[in-house]
Amino acid sequence: MKTTPLRIDRLVAGGVIPGYLSTSSCRHCLYRSGPWRGKGFLEAGPAEELFRRARSLGCRSLHIGGGEPLLQPAGVEALLAAARRAGVGIDYLETNAAWFRDEPSAVALFGRLRRGGLRAVLVSISPFHNEFIPFRKTQGAIAAAERAGLSVFPWVADFIPELEALGAERPHGIEEFAARFGEDYLARIPGRCWIHPGGRALDTFRPVLGRKRLAHVLEESPASCGRELGDTRHFHLDLHGNYIPGLCAGLAIAAADLGPPLPPERYPLITTLAAAGIRGLFAFAQREAGFAPAHDRWWNRCDLCEAIRRFLFERGWDRSRELAPEGFYRPRSPACEPPSRSS
Repeated sequence: MKTTPLRIDRLVAGGVIPGYLSTSSCRHCLYRSGPWRGKGFLEAGPAEELFRRARSLGCRSLHIGGGEPLLQPAGVEALLAAARRAGVGIDYLETNAAWFRDEPSAVALFGRLRRGGLRAVLVSISPFHNEFIPFRKTQGAIAAAERAGLSVFPWVADFIPELEALGAERPHGIEEFAARFGEDYLARIPGRCWIHPGGRALDTFRPVLGRKRLAHVLEESPASCGRELGDTRHFHLDLHGNYIPGLCAGLAIAAADLGPPLPPERYPLITTLAAAGIRGLFAFAQREAGFAPAHDRWWNRCDLCEAIRRFLFERGWDRSRELAPEGFYRPRSPACEPPSRSS
């Protein structure tokens, strides 16, 4: 099969993932962040290199995501300084507010970050976050950021009335939302806010939305995933120096390899997806590793793609470094279940 190598030579808009550590393991997390992911955090020197790399490819501002970056506030301050040195702006910082203790300390923290160049905060709001984080912490972080003079983007504000109705003092399981707002509550969430079919969202929504047979998924999928892999309107660079193509979490391109066409021998999986889509990857995995689906109920092609990649990872397929970071493919720790709740 003759292939045209994927080339990513212009970046539009994106962010940095300084670490995958989070005290939560939300059901919809694209990057499968959680408490077991380790405390590694992007240091100032490598961060400056990544910022300069992004700028050289046309992107002059980035956001900071995670994981939960404010578990390491000094690290965030160092990132802001690195961005200034590289001539890159920071659009906003994402936070789930799990770290919040009281308003005075939060105002002080946000004040330091504002003096370091931060101008806006995106505060995550959803039933999935609320399984781990009492809404009072979310409310407190929003109030503190506003007092510190930061712009605040509550994402997704549409869920606020439901969180208030259940009570702000403790976490609430998804079953509580279903009992209060309807048995189909979980299935309705993708229609209310953006949920990308990847990462832990696949585990969450496959049981309620995964109704497609393998043959149907293969037949309906486009002949190439090149458009998605080459989309740079919401890219991410992480602490390992990897560029995550499109929104395909669990796939990695070395940031140093951006610009020229990607060598197919170094990126066989990404090259195959770009050239022949999920049908090509399915055939590749069958040929290279004897892939056989474990079930026949799929949400979509992204669901099948991650299953194939996980199969290759678990069997030690190592012809490339595309299946990264390793923590994405590690089993979920039982310690990361939502905390028990009293009624």
